[in-house]
Amino acid sequence: MSTIGWLFLAVIFSSGVAMTMKTATVKTLALWPFLAVNYLVCNLWLLACGGWRVFLPPSAEVAGLGIFVGVMYVLCLLLFKRSIAAIGLALSTTLMRLSAALPTMGSLLIFAEPINAWQIVGIGLAFACLPLASHTPLHVGRAKQVAGGSMIWGILLLIAYGLTDFAFKVQAELIPSAEPRAFMAVIFGTALLITFPCLFRQNRFDQPCVVWGAVLGTTNMLATFCWIRTLAHLPGSVAYPSLGLGVIVLATMASLLIWHERLRPANYAFLVLAGVAVLLINV
Repeated sequence: MSTIGWLFLAVIFSSGVAMTMKTATVKTLALWPFLAVNYLVCNLWLLACGGWRVFLPPSAEVAGLGIFVGVMYVLCLLLFKRSIAAIGLALSTTLMRLSAALPTMGSLLIFAEPINAWQIVGIGLAFACLPLASHTPLHVGRAKQVAGGSMIWGILLLIAYGLTDFAFKVQAELIPSAEPRAFMAVIFGTALLITFPCLFRQNRFDQPCVVWGAVLGTTNMLATFCWIRTLAHLPGSVAYPSLGLGVIVLATMASLLIWHERLRPANYAFLVLAGVAVLLINV
């Protein structure tokens, strides 16, 4: 498949993850069993796609990085669901993609990559436009109320997703020869170990939980695989903004047309400025 094909699929399946999480929020599915089914399905897909090659002992570097990403995957989905419930799909997805500022800063500090004036402006804009993402107008007297309410979940999601995204940058830079399915086996195997015991401690393990958990697991695994393939063949300056903007556009359209979310004028300004920031960061 062509590089653009991998990128296109990464956008589609990543948007599918966001929309499935929104569906789980609307249907008030029990979170931990839902995540456990998701990661169980991810591992079953890996068995079907890779068989014996997937579970060959990985190197210490691949294992360590994969375990870290697996833990962060669970944390990101927890925060994503909380954020969707608090501020909606469009703003949550945009905050998640705005986290591109963090791996860019990490690349500059750790890998000593060169930086240009546009990237500096983009990073600054990414943080400057965050107050516009609030569902309620920000006032000085309400700062503590807002920080402790809806916006905190979006900010935590931004940080967690940025760290997770940077882990894939580390893999691409330091261990580019890692077999994608082996890396994914460590990631999703770790996430399954964290969530699987919850299947036996929750009472709300029903058919919708199984169905939507399976949908999330399929889109999650395919999104990760396509993204690893994209980063292996496409410069980050093209891949990151293309994925970010693609997912922002699709998730925003879905939130408005399917779930009829209501946004303030400031929220629309945030969506536009965040898109510009993602572009500038990866110039």
